[in-house]
Amino acid sequence: MNAFARGIDATKNCAFCGKALPIVNGQLQPWRAPDGQFFCNEFCADDAEEMRFQRQGRAHRKVNGRASLNTAR
Repeated sequence: MNAFARGIDATKNCAFCGKALPIVNGQLQPWRAPDGQFFCNEFCADDAEEMRFQRQGRAHRKVNGRASLNTAR
């Protein structure tokens, strides 16, 4: 995690809960998600990913539902 944390400002907060990113032995130790966001731990990263998935999944289902309604007419 240190390689990813070097370019981060120590005053940054978790992208999900807003807590300060963890500092261990004087070094910033954030959890980095594949999309580049930083989190205070893996649980916040998982929760943020789940929230994005649910939002995108609902939008996708709505679009598919409307498309199937339009084709049924």
